[in-house]
Amino acid sequence: MHGNGRPAAADGRLRVALMALNAAGVSGVPRYTAVLARALDDVVQEFPSLELVLVTTRAGARAVEPRRLRVRVVRPLGFEPDRGALRLLAEQLAVPIVDARLVHFFDVYGPVFAPRRPFVATFHDASISYPELARFGLAQGAYKRRLYPWALARARAIVAVSNFAKEEAVGRFRVDPAKVVVVRSGPGLAASSAGGEQTNGRRYFLFVGNLSARKNVPFLIRAYERTDVDADLVLAGQPLDDAGAILAAVERSPKRDRIRVVAGPDDDAVDRLYRGAVGLLHPARYEGFGFTPLEAMSRGCPVIASDIPAVREIAGSGAMLLPLEEGAWSQAIGRLEREQALREDLRSRGRATAAAYSWAETARQLCTLFLRTGSTG
Repeated sequence: MHGNGRPAAADGRLRVALMALNAAGVSGVPRYTAVLARALDDVVQEFPSLELVLVTTRAGARAVEPRRLRVRVVRPLGFEPDRGALRLLAEQLAVPIVDARLVHFFDVYGPVFAPRRPFVATFHDASISYPELARFGLAQGAYKRRLYPWALARARAIVAVSNFAKEEAVGRFRVDPAKVVVVRSGPGLAASSAGGEQTNGRRYFLFVGNLSARKNVPFLIRAYERTDVDADLVLAGQPLDDAGAILAAVERSPKRDRIRVVAGPDDDAVDRLYRGAVGLLHPARYEGFGFTPLEAMSRGCPVIASDIPAVREIAGSGAMLLPLEEGAWSQAIGRLEREQALREDLRSRGRATAAAYSWAETARQLCTLFLRTGSTG
């Protein structure tokens, strides 16, 4: 037995429960959960003092396809909720029935129904504190506003996905900086063998992300309208509640015949779109990390992105970073289409930047944190 009254694994290893009921989802945090769980599955054998248990749904287990992790499929509500308030409740109900010394959450959660359980939380961004940038449902927003301060104050350790995310956790939520460990995420989507895609045989610039105003899609449409490029604009992503406004902006656009929407593409489709694009356009107003530029860079796709702290930290010199000013963006889009030398330079710089990121290294750093955290208290 250990100090918290829960046993270690029978062979003396530190048992850590990975709370991954969201692993079958399609948005940012669920995809982070699934790909990091796969990486943990790959590297856990390097840590003989650890036993990792993947706590998930049947769909989550299929998404991760673990070979070395122990899997605990749970249905605390009698069915398998994979999103929304029911999924959050199911995760809370699952914690007390999981036998582990340490619990790891892939987002800012905490064991409300088992408050004495030692746990590690993951801080992606402070979007909940920026209502003008992030829209949450009534129940989800209320849950997050109450849970964030509670979980961040009680976590044994907090994983921040970037230095900027750490600054946000400390500055916005008054978290003790000593317990926040920066473990940068890997480079987003795993590469596939897909070839490039020339949609409808035409050249195109690409946006990848949720189709919503908070991703600054209307700004991008306006900047594209000011260009005279002979290339389309492809908007690829999951439509959210305000996607109707995006579609209406496309219909009103004088270039509506050149703007195409790819709704809800799967990973292989996104991979092909990156590889075939003239360039990725990423006009984010706020990010805690920013997978999309890295995903594009690793596939040889030149990147134009907004010059905001997290993107500056993660993309660095691998992208053309611009202020959010429509004229600057329209000029840069035109240059990227016309100047092959610029495209080649950004491809080279982007590949070098993306090569510095590895999901395996992210997983190793997380395992090291588990061992350090689980040995205290």
